[in-house]
Order: sequence, then C-alpha cells, then structure tokens
Amino acid sequence: MKAGAQVDSKNKLGRTPKDIAASTDVKSWPYGKDSDRVLAGRKRILELFAAQKLARPYRQKVGPEGGELQTPSCTVTVPGGAVTMETEITCQVIDPNDVTLPLKDGEMLVSDIIELGPHGTTFCKPVTAQLHYNNTSLGDTTEVDAWVSEDRSQWAKIKTINASEDWLAVSVDHFSIFAIVSQPKKENFNVSTEGFKLTSSTQPAVQISFPEQTVTSPTEVSIQVQEIKKETLEDLKAQDQSFRGVVGTSPIVKVVTAPENVTISPHEEPRSSVCCCLPTRQHSMSRSESAVQFHKPVTVRVPHPQHYMDIQHEGPTKLRVMSCEEGTEDWVDVTDDAIKQDTEEFVEFEVTHFTRWIVILVKDSYVDPEELGPILLKFCRWLQSRPVQFILLQREDNANELVAECTLGGSAEERRCKLMKEGYKAPLPSATVNLFEGQQVEIHIGGNVAPYDMESSRKQQITFHSQNYNCLHMQVMALKDATQKGLDGQGYAEFYALPRVEVERQKVKRKILPLKLSALEEVAKGQAEPKSTFLCRLPIRVPYDSPEETSGGAVCADLQGVEKYFYFTKEEVSTDWMDLAFHLGLKDADISNIAGRNRDDKSCCMDMLQEWKKKKGDAATIEVLMEALSEAGLQSVVDGLKRKFPDIVLPKQGEKK
Repeated sequence: MKAGAQVDSKNKLGRTPKDIAASTDVKSWPYGKDSDRVLAGRKRILELFAAQKLARPYRQKVGPEGGELQTPSCTVTVPGGAVTMETEITCQVIDPNDVTLPLKDGEMLVSDIIELGPHGTTFCKPVTAQLHYNNTSLGDTTEVDAWVSEDRSQWAKIKTINASEDWLAVSVDHFSIFAIVSQPKKENFNVSTEGFKLTSSTQPAVQISFPEQTVTSPTEVSIQVQEIKKETLEDLKAQDQSFRGVVGTSPIVKVVTAPENVTISPHEEPRSSVCCCLPTRQHSMSRSESAVQFHKPVTVRVPHPQHYMDIQHEGPTKLRVMSCEEGTEDWVDVTDDAIKQDTEEFVEFEVTHFTRWIVILVKDSYVDPEELGPILLKFCRWLQSRPVQFILLQREDNANELVAECTLGGSAEERRCKLMKEGYKAPLPSATVNLFEGQQVEIHIGGNVAPYDMESSRKQQITFHSQNYNCLHMQVMALKDATQKGLDGQGYAEFYALPRVEVERQKVKRKILPLKLSALEEVAKGQAEPKSTFLCRLPIRVPYDSPEETSGGAVCADLQGVEKYFYFTKEEVSTDWMDLAFHLGLKDADISNIAGRNRDDKSCCMDMLQEWKKKKGDAATIEVLMEALSEAGLQSVVDGLKRKFPDIVLPKQGEKK
C-alpha cells in the first residue's frame, strides 16, 4: 500500500484483498489454535484499508499515453491524448461536515463525497470517473444520481454514461467534487396530444389518464411515487394525539414536467454551477405560472387508503384529497368535487396541473379541512426523518479530547461499546430524537467546560447523513472556578437541530453563474433568524489544568506547554498530517494505528500530536514542532503560529534548544 499497490485488484476467483480479509472462515487454516490470531490480523488489515481510504489523497501520475487511478471510492480512467504532459491526478474523500448538500424529500447521500484534483484541471479528451456507492439501503422503489459541485454548496446532476449495482460512471472534461444521491424512482413518460395513460412501475395501482387534447404539443412528464408503510403511520399516531383521527393514507404521488432538475451533459460548458434560491411563496408562484396547464381535467388514480394499508375500520369516515404545490410545504384540501370515483380498491380524482397529491382517510371528527394541512406537514416531515442518538467520548489518556458522534437509533450503545474498547470512555447515549437527512446539528459546550480555542468563530457542527459516520472532534478544557480552585470541570454538551433551509436546484441553460449570496445569507439578510431546536444534553468531565488569562480576558488552559498550539496546528495541517508525523519521528506502525482509529484528517492530526507529546514528554516542544512543520513543507503553518501566538519565543541561532 505504501508503494502504491492497487488494493482493489482481484485474484483469479474475483476476490480483492479486502474480500479475503473480511472473511471469517478459518476452517482451512492449518493451525486451528491460531484461528483467533488470524481473525484479529484480518480485522487489522481491514482497518488499514479504511485508514488508507481516509488518510490522504490518492495520487497517480498520467502522461499523454493515459492512465488510471483506482481508489475504494472511485476509479478514474484517463484516455490517451487527454493530457499533453505528465500530470498528477488525485482523489480525496471530503468530510460531509465541510459540504452543503441540498437534499430534498426522500433524497439520501449514499457515497463518499470525493474531490478529484487538482481542482479545475481540464482535459483534451473526456475522462471517465466510476463512482462507487453503498446500495444496501436501496430498494426497487429508489434510484441513484451522480451530483457535481464546484464550490461544495451548489450542485447539479451529471449525466450517467454507464452503471452497475454499486457504481455509476460519468464522463467529464474537468475535475470537480462528486457525490451519489438516492431518491424515489423517477419515471418519464411522453404525453401526446392524442391522450395517454401512464402507470407507475413501482406502484401499479397509481395511474394517470390524459384525455385527448389535454396538451397542445407532446409533453414529457415525470412521476415519482413515495410509498408509505402502515407501521410508519401507526408509530406517529402513538406519539402524536392529533393523528388519532387519521385512519390511513395512499402513497404520495408527484408529477412534474421532465426533466425537473438540470443535468449536465458530459461535454457541456465546464465549471458551471447551479443557482440556488429559497423556496419562498413568491418563487413557488412563479414556477406554477410557467407550469404546464391542462386543457382538460386529468384523472389520477391511487389505491384506496384502507386497501393500501390493509386496515380494518368500522365507523363513519371520509376521503380527503390533499395537494402540495412544488416549492412549498403547504398541504391544501382540494377535495370539493375532485373525487370522481372511489371503490374498495382505488380512488380517482381530477386535477388541472402538476403537483403532489395524497388521499387520506379520516374519521368524521375532522370537520374543518384546514386542520388537515398542518397534520400532513408533520406527517411528511416524519417520513423524511430518521431516529438518532448522540454519544460523547473522551480518550482515557487525554480527557481534553472530546468526540461527539451522531448514530442511527438503536445502534448507539453498540457503537459506544466498540469505541470504549479502543481507549475511550463515555456516558450512556442520549435518548432517541429525529433528524432529517443532511440536517445540521450545532453543539454548545457549557458549564465549567469550554472549547479550547475560545477565540475561534468556527461553530461546532455535525451534518447528519444516515449512511455515513457523523462525528466531530474537538479540544475542551476546564474553566477556572472562582470559589473552588483546582476542581475538575463539570460541564455538558447540548445538541441543537438547525432549521433546514431548502435550497432548490433549478433548470438552467448552458452556463450558470453562482449566487453572490448563499441561501443562509439570504435568510440572515431578509428574514428573522430561524430558531434551532433543542435535542438533548450529555455530561462532560474534564481534569482541571492551571489556567492563564489571555490579553483579551478570555480563559485559556496551558495544556502542558506545547499542547496549547495543537488545535491551531491540526486545523491548518489537516490532510498533510502524515508528513508532519514522519518529521516528528513517529514510526509507521504508530501512524497506521492513528489512521485506523480516526475517521478524518483533522482528528488524525490531533491524535498524532497527542501521541507525539506522550512519547517525547518534555522533549516535545514548540521549537521541535515548528522545525518539523518547516521540514514537511508547511512553512505557512509556522508563519500562522507566529501570528496567532506572538508570545512564542524561539532560541536564537547557536543557542541550545
């Protein structure tokens, strides 16, 4: 691996080293008594593969004859003639916390977010990037798309040229940032002026009938059916009294003019991005004004809620047809005379334009149609959320290092136990709460504990993606207690869900200019700041170190001399931490262990600095650190340390360090 071996190579049986290491079958091992050792060794090899994946960018030099870069996340194939001189290409996995991914209802990140570089590199011929993704959470009713971004916040779909069960291939003429996102399966149909009946392949009970002359010219439409499980409704009814009167629902049916979102063709204008805007009511109205209007009513058929959810109910009920315009979250009762026919198996209703619909069966106790809108809004948000738990971990040999992690509900205790075996200690996980895919969670440290770099304006946040590890590493310290000196810091971490700011991906022509203001900046400029939602609180206990007052009056822990410079160093070094580790004198085995027990570059760097301090003791000084940084080609970090900490005193030339 260190020499650049392709660890995804396959043997004659089609197995990769990772496949072999993941095997738990040791019956054929000649020394049965060593089976435990064999399994332990295989586990370590898997950890090395995982470490290599996240430790640093993969690199490969290609020349005019072409070449290939293989990584666990993607395979990049550069054909002959794509470059005119020897060029080094790279692949780097990006921390999801450093990316804004505007996920809509039902969308989910199912791959690593990777940056191919050098960023902006262009080619004379198209280059193929084969992007790998996790298909374990997908089913027959979902599909995946490749997304591309230039700036980590504005995204567009990119056309797929080939696909398999666990990868998509795209053709590009320049390097950018890529991700794969799943969504409810979208089916496109061509509606002619002679009429048309379309049937959903994922839910055949859903049909849409267009009479003759409904449209004046052939129109391509796209349909998505979001299935709703009976158990989901039952769980919500058990938690929210306002749903007790809901007997059942149909699936949610969405129909739009296709294609709904921009798709960048392989050789379209390079380096374009997608304009984003807030889904205000004004914006949604402008969309509906330009939407296709039917010249005749169109009939939508959906399964009857009682039949769809296999519900036995006695007592008076009524059917309600609810509609939600694209770009809003407002559900409106449009039943009136819309229902054309209802039987035990299906409900038919008429519509005059594209939107989202659902049919719900409610008890007669719902007499006011306006009651149903807020209920359906809560219901849709429930469908989009996932149960999660939070855990806090501190290293047993360094309680100042804090790891906050968000994991899917039900698996937090297992995850906590695993990490405790790796040298962490932790209180019990939090109670289960709900988060949306891609939702940001802000962490507030309180009590007699504070983040080490109190002067930093950087917020402590986690971005939740159910198919990724969601964690944040930070340094904390005990604050000075005016009444009881020398006591351990007794504090807590509070988790707050930040409000979702919907960012819409619009259809655009060839070249798209990026926004001058992000969606969040627009909120801050034109609206009151949205409120965050408290989720939970977990305790923190940090040993007290002798504090010192900074010139600004803020409390700062000395952290045994050189450690006061670690936070700034790890923020600046990041992906180059292995080079710094080498120049600090750490052995390859130590570096591999550090990479194996951390999930991102910054936490690896902090772990490495702490390991260096533990091994070198008093010999670990700021002078040695700055010399190693300089030798590793990180002079900019040295200069930054001098600016950040003007009190650093280095020995003059000729003096003994």
